[in-house]
Amino acid sequence: MMSVPVDADLLRADNWTNSNFLPSDRAWNGGDMGAWLEGNAVVAPDGQLVDVLRVQTRSPDEKAAIVRISADGKTASFDPATGFVDFPGGAKKFTIRFDPQTKRYWSLASIVHPRHRANNPGGIRNTLALTCSEDLRHWTVRSIVLYHPDVRNHGFQYVDWLFEGDDLIAVCRTAYDDGLGGAHNAHDANYLTFHRIAGFRTTQPATPPPGS
Repeated sequence: MMSVPVDADLLRADNWTNSNFLPSDRAWNGGDMGAWLEGNAVVAPDGQLVDVLRVQTRSPDEKAAIVRISADGKTASFDPATGFVDFPGGAKKFTIRFDPQTKRYWSLASIVHPRHRANNPGGIRNTLALTCSEDLRHWTVRSIVLYHPDVRNHGFQYVDWLFEGDDLIAVCRTAYDDGLGGAHNAHDANYLTFHRIAGFRTTQPATPPPGS
């Protein structure tokens, strides 16, 4: 974790504070721990800063890892007995933000729909969902935002987004048909696409996507 005072010169290296380097262990998560990567700095409900990370797994049960950061920003710590949480889309990069209006954390994540459930979920990116949580540990899929029945060459992934009034606005790395043969595969996207999710706070729990 890296941090810097809000009024500091960001171009001066000595203004930055780095936490310790915290390696993962392949024995964690019952031995199903390929790596952790692409984390999110988020303030937890108890006021502590945490880093919620993507977890690479072989099994279809997607996880995220919650690393705790000390108040001075210098110490990162992780308890493998309690630090893993079930997270739809946790095997791919995701972005988490807190909404003061609903008192919920929200994410746009590349979940694995049950009809596509398989090992190595990090490669399954054909369903983008809006998810939320009140505590960072228990997540609910609120709506299916984008879906294509083909897993191999279609993907909606690495989404970054912002609140805009009652809406969410998002940019998505998209693998889709283009009239020229399409994307090489779901990972090697051929588009960046812009999306608006209107009235996201009033969405109901997700229904199955078309063709399910």
